Amino acid sequence: MMKFLSCDWGTSSFRLRIVNLNDARIEGEHVNEAGIQTTFNKYIEAGNEVNRVKFYFDQLKKEIRQMSENLQVNLEGMLIVCSGMASSSIGIKELPYSDLPIDVNGNSVGLEYFPMSEDFDYSLLLVSGLRSSDNVMRGEETQLIGVVRQLENFSGNGIFILPGTHSKHIKVEGYKVSNFKTYMTGEVFQLMAYQSILSKSVKSNSNEKYKEIFEVGVKEGASSALLSVLFKARTNELFGRYSKEENFHYLSGLLIGNELSNLVDEKDSCIYLCSEGKLHPNYVIGMETLGLHAEVLPEELVRKSVIHGQIQILNQNINNEKNIFLGSF
Repeated sequence: MMKFLSCDWGTSSFRLRIVNLNDARIEGEHVNEAGIQTTFNKYIEAGNEVNRVKFYFDQLKKEIRQMSENLQVNLEGMLIVCSGMASSSIGIKELPYSDLPIDVNGNSVGLEYFPMSEDFDYSLLLVSGLRSSDNVMRGEETQLIGVVRQLENFSGNGIFILPGTHSKHIKVEGYKVSNFKTYMTGEVFQLMAYQSILSKSVKSNSNEKYKEIFEVGVKEGASSALLSVLFKARTNELFGRYSKEENFHYLSGLLIGNELSNLVDEKDSCIYLCSEGKLHPNYVIGMETLGLHAEVLPEELVRKSVIHGQIQILNQNINNEKNIFLGSF
């Protein structure tokens, strides 16, 4: 088995890649917005008489067929490694979370293997998530395993920051995930900027000239009561202090600053910033503004973390004497 299909199935997005197992090289990609939530809604509309696993596998077959046609490549019989929300209560099948602590080498994550069948010409390895006493994650555990796999001199200890709709701060001690926290930074920003009363006072833009305004927001978000200081995005515009464009960056700074302020007491820890895309510069600036010293990982490393995580999980379970594939390869 030299290649496999990497499936990163999120709540609102779907990403399928052809991956070389030996060097993690991406040989083809298929991306759209057919996320788990959309697929689950279709499943509910289809009625209770429809087998859930079969329904999701039928959707996967359509996506694989489309990818095969677009790339002019035969994908039949390949193994799919699927992580993200596919193992959630709205996914292919809900798998139990793995309890902390878990190793970051990928050998203790919850899994379920679906062998090839008459209805589905592919075998599939479904990756579950993690839980602490008061928190859960699905998808980020695979990213973390993939990030660690790519670090050359990792000591086994550190705090990994994974920004997003629900940002994760994951603490690793002795090569094990010991705890993690979730910050609803991205979701709250979307609600405030586009659905709350503050939406009348901000205007989306990506101009770098507002860096200083963003920094002001970071400092105030880190040092003030968030529910109180949020309203300043309204009065800033009413009093002519900031334009709507400036306020957009101020609001972003408030929320990111408030999230990152929780790391101030962790200044002696090794902090790894695992970000990419639009969020990357904001989190870099946010950490610099608050005097947080972090190792900012290359965006390409972060971008391929899911793939490396899936490869690590796959290798661990193929080589394990109790591997779940039961000699199916």
